Amino acid sequence: MSVLGTALGWIMSIIYNVIHNYGLSIIIFTLFTKVLLFPLSLLTQKNSINMVKMMPEENKLKIKYIDDKDKLADERLKLYKKYKYHPILGTVPLLIQIPLVLGLVYVIYRPLSFVLQIDSSIIDALEELMVNAFPDFNTADNTYQVEIIRKVKEGWELSNGEYGQAIKDIKELDMHFLGIDLSETPSLKHFNRLLLIPFFSGVSAWLLCWVQNKINILQMAQGNVNKVLTTIFMVAFSTYFAVLVPTGVGLYWIFGNLFAIPMMMLTNFFMPPKKYIDYEYLDKMNKQRIEKEKVFKANSAREKEDYQKFFSVKGMKLMFYSEQNGFYKYYAGMIDYICEHSDIDIHYVTSDPDDNIFKDTRPQIKPYYIASNKRLIPLFMKLDCDMCVMTVPDLEKYHLKRSRLRKDVQYVYTFHGMGSTALTLRKGALDWYDTVFAVGPDCMNELRDAEELYGTPKKRIVETGYPIIDEMIEKYESTEHKENEVPQILIAPSWQPDNIIDSCIDNILEELAKTNYHIIVRPHPQQVRHEPEKFEVMTEKFKDNKNIEIQTDFSSNNPVMESDILITDWSDISWEFAFVTKRPVLFINTPMKVMNTEWDKIKTKPINITLRNVIGVSLETDEIGKIGETVGNLLANKEQYRETITNTLHEHVYNVGKSRQLCGKYIVKSLGG
Repeated sequence: MSVLGTALGWIMSIIYNVIHNYGLSIIIFTLFTKVLLFPLSLLTQKNSINMVKMMPEENKLKIKYIDDKDKLADERLKLYKKYKYHPILGTVPLLIQIPLVLGLVYVIYRPLSFVLQIDSSIIDALEELMVNAFPDFNTADNTYQVEIIRKVKEGWELSNGEYGQAIKDIKELDMHFLGIDLSETPSLKHFNRLLLIPFFSGVSAWLLCWVQNKINILQMAQGNVNKVLTTIFMVAFSTYFAVLVPTGVGLYWIFGNLFAIPMMMLTNFFMPPKKYIDYEYLDKMNKQRIEKEKVFKANSAREKEDYQKFFSVKGMKLMFYSEQNGFYKYYAGMIDYICEHSDIDIHYVTSDPDDNIFKDTRPQIKPYYIASNKRLIPLFMKLDCDMCVMTVPDLEKYHLKRSRLRKDVQYVYTFHGMGSTALTLRKGALDWYDTVFAVGPDCMNELRDAEELYGTPKKRIVETGYPIIDEMIEKYESTEHKENEVPQILIAPSWQPDNIIDSCIDNILEELAKTNYHIIVRPHPQQVRHEPEKFEVMTEKFKDNKNIEIQTDFSSNNPVMESDILITDWSDISWEFAFVTKRPVLFINTPMKVMNTEWDKIKTKPINITLRNVIGVSLETDEIGKIGETVGNLLANKEQYRETITNTLHEHVYNVGKSRQLCGKYIVKSLGG
């Protein structure tokens, strides 16, 4: 501290020798430090901008990993690297401020050494003379130099003339400012003018916080509660701090707060926050996070109760697991069959508190809400049932494991898409399943090709077909359909980087807005789950356009069944749409959805590629300008496509019209029901 104090004392001495006013010297010194640290303020501003820019993504992570703090911490570090944000950099100004304040305290306690620059040998001699003249004089007290000054000003004279110049300089030193002795420390025991310094220290802190809440990049991003709490803390701290130190330090603190305001304005001039940050989007994302946390906390007791109820069941035969409400439709047909043809209880675990399964009053249906990893993971690890049916690939590879309690649980995989297993699932995604309900011959051949290629055990592959197709076709053909007066175009992308939503949705909507079509944008459920704020913004953007609808509720298939044309990229919804309605698909050639980089080692070619130009037409992303014309041609040739698509359906899908019964029959027979 003596080294820093010496440097600060040298600066203070120069300032004092120019203006000969101790209080003004402190104020000018304060301004000097602010100017000196301005480049650091710009660096901190840039870091703060990076921090606020990443807040929406950080809030997404908080939503996604709301129950997994370790994973959240790992993903947050990746986010810091992505945005080049350094958490410690934000504390650097405070870390510099602390030694500056302590150094200033050191200087104020030693005005003879640093302000008057009196030689240390003379100070030592004065100290010795002071001890001889005043027996109660305490040299161990840090304020001994201040005491020497006080005694000299009170009239103490020295007989030895060699200290005459020092005494003269001491008498001329005025440590008062506006009638306040800056060498003294305020005390709550004595109500005098010294207490004005703590008072104005608190006022200056309040003023700084008020301005910060208006223009500071970090404070603008905070909620009102945090702003109020920060203000209260800073006012209380500044007031209390100014009571503990000499009033000269309090004066430094006051003007440090005041000078911080124009410096903040100057920083914003060079780096305006609103140029880099969408505060409206940030606020929406923050509200989404808060709402998610409220829902999570509100359902914690319910989840605990359902967890205990699940493990209280003895002799469980059958369990279904669903990630969210939208997946029930893939189980519905087989569940109906089981309820109609057996008395087997169906234990249905869902991670969606609003899943429609809770509205099912059939006595055989036993629903449970389990969402947090701290309960979902052990539930799977301790699973004690005969069969578990899921649509979740990668069993055993990630958080969902096979039962460690029973080795004979039969895990059954049922598809929630018709696309190529080699292309759209990760390598070995189904290796830990015992049974797979195959959609069609392409699916069967790909699975067998993979088993041969990698030497994995052969699974039981049941030629069931695709239940959701049966249900959709049945509903579609049993319902009277009126031709749309205005053609309805459904845009339904996949969930992958650079999909339609991420790469070209604005261009597509801009082109289609030139037509008179009714447009429905129906994003992938997983993208809605992980990026809900994106579709809130999109909904708000097009709320005044009656021809454009953003749809994020997946419980209904009506948009699929009533649309005239589907526009997609690599989504499996293309097969559902085409095979149900017998209407064509317009594919946008965004980067191909590839989950398995070794897909081309599989002998069977993916239907995602081979049937792309059979059931419709494809356009490159740089051909979006042709989309209106292309849609028109597809509509004009819909009867020709009807015949082609019907033939393709029966060639590539097993047991059309019977798959729900076959899935249900297999489950009932396997469980001896």
